[in-house]
Amino acid sequence: MALIEIPKNEKIEEMLDSLAEHLKELKDEASEIRKMGVDTTMADLTMLDIPSRITMARKTYDQSDIDRVKNLLGRVRHEIDVARSGTEFDDALKKIEEAYDHIRHEKYGDASEIYKELRSVYKRLPEEMRRIVFTASLDIHEKLKRKAGA
Repeated sequence: MALIEIPKNEKIEEMLDSLAEHLKELKDEASEIRKMGVDTTMADLTMLDIPSRITMARKTYDQSDIDRVKNLLGRVRHEIDVARSGTEFDDALKKIEEAYDHIRHEKYGDASEIYKELRSVYKRLPEEMRRIVFTASLDIHEKLKRKAGA
């Protein structure tokens, strides 16, 4: 049996190198948020398949193999974003709870500090999660404003 070698396509090789580098960056990002206690299982499982897909694309140069790698990388990005926004949302809920606790115990200075932190977290939340946090944030703001005016 004779082996027919496919000539190297530098443009595709560069693109695949770029995709492999992107995978490395996603692995580093997943590792970083995993250290914060976030579950990255879905992203990790999806990443397991990508190196073999890149190898296949290097052998075939077939656009469908390259597209499969890109789609998998997109899914990993999505899973990491979901995991990350979940932690920011959890952080916002924790800050809301802390602020209300301080208000109940009439520690308005502490509640005000927590409210400032909540505003910072709020800005980083995706739009749909902002809607959930907005009502509580507004209520905390009103309670602090009333106390400052009294």
